[in-house]
Amino acid sequence: MTSRVSKQLLFLEQWSRGIAEVSTVQGTDRFMRVLLAAVKRLVDFDFLMAFAYGGRARPLILGDTLDTRRNLVFSEAYVTGPFLLDPFFQLVEQGQLSGCFRLRDVAPDHFRRSEYFRVHYGRTGIGEEIGIFFDLGNGRTGVTSFVRWDRSPLVVRAEFDILRAMEPVIGALCARHWSNLHGVSALPAPAQRGPGLPDFPMLTAREREIVTMILRGHSTESIALQLGISPGTVKIHRKNIYRKMRVSTQGELFAAVMGFSGRAGLSPAYSPGDMDAPVEIPHAQGKSR
Repeated sequence: MTSRVSKQLLFLEQWSRGIAEVSTVQGTDRFMRVLLAAVKRLVDFDFLMAFAYGGRARPLILGDTLDTRRNLVFSEAYVTGPFLLDPFFQLVEQGQLSGCFRLRDVAPDHFRRSEYFRVHYGRTGIGEEIGIFFDLGNGRTGVTSFVRWDRSPLVVRAEFDILRAMEPVIGALCARHWSNLHGVSALPAPAQRGPGLPDFPMLTAREREIVTMILRGHSTESIALQLGISPGTVKIHRKNIYRKMRVSTQGELFAAVMGFSGRAGLSPAYSPGDMDAPVEIPHAQGKSR
């Protein structure tokens, strides 16, 4: 038997044992921890979190493997408004029902420079996130994120390929586990709304579209390319947006938008104070990148 075949058999054995363990805890509160342990047999991750999206309504927190304190920042703050800026949520909006996606591969070109990234990811300490999408039916999509802390190594290509190969089974297990949402409140019916964040009466439709793209992490050039306009025109729109909303920085724009989300029926997740002093959440120590 060649070494290559031996390695393949070892991988298959480890994955089979993991899946057998997961199958015994489906429908229980141990599911996510056992699923994480099964995946860690082949690819190491620090924790899991899962959400269900139904249109533009507030997502449902399906669960995570975090302690209560971290859950408040990772999940509770996220679903009160900032989820609208999430690249994974964008994929859901575009109709993605399955697949395995690395956040840094699907995020806009200036995502890591965005205020959303600085504030939300600065608070959480997330370094790497890979989402597995699964269809929950009735217009709702689940996403289970496999996450590493910012002090842990980035996921290399070989590890990502392994997780992507496991995606059909993981997606099916998650869809079955949350097929009836196990007693938690059902999501509202998916809202039929156009793209972008909640409406801003003082802005034009094009300006609202550009606000969304700015906050999601698109550069001026990326906005121009996607909208079919010149970079100069984008800059003019940005200047008008800042004037109408009485802000002068992206941090102020972010805070204003989150406040507007609250007035639209969602509790604002971040206050202007958070822009200057992100909450520090201690997290597990890992290897340096």
